[in-house]
Amino acid sequence: MAMNLSVGLISGSYLAEVFRGALKLVEPFEITVAKVAGMRQLQVIINIELPQMLRFSVPGIINEFSSVLKATPFAYTVGIAEITKQAMSLTAITLNGLQIYTLAGVLYFIIYKVFTLLAGVFEKKYRIS
Repeated sequence: MAMNLSVGLISGSYLAEVFRGALKLVEPFEITVAKVAGMRQLQVIINIELPQMLRFSVPGIINEFSSVLKATPFAYTVGIAEITKQAMSLTAITLNGLQIYTLAGVLYFIIYKVFTLLAGVFEKKYRIS
């Protein structure tokens, strides 16, 4: 519980800064033009600010998720039952440490590879040209 809360709070604060920075990159001129064109504030947010903010924030989101994914193996030090902790428990029971830790490494690799492929799709979709 403590690890989930701490990782969530830290990650949330980094993501808040990513979104804040991305929102500041939206040109004020575009917002002014949208308002002059007759858009209401909600329309400006939905149609102008959010799409651009998402485009600018994709690299930061990917970076933060990658950092969280890399940090979670250390969670077992505070009692979180995750892949590394389960591998330790299984090794103690079965005494097949090499196979179990190899499988744990493969699981981490698969998770990270799937994440990297999805991140590539998002980066291509929201590429800043």
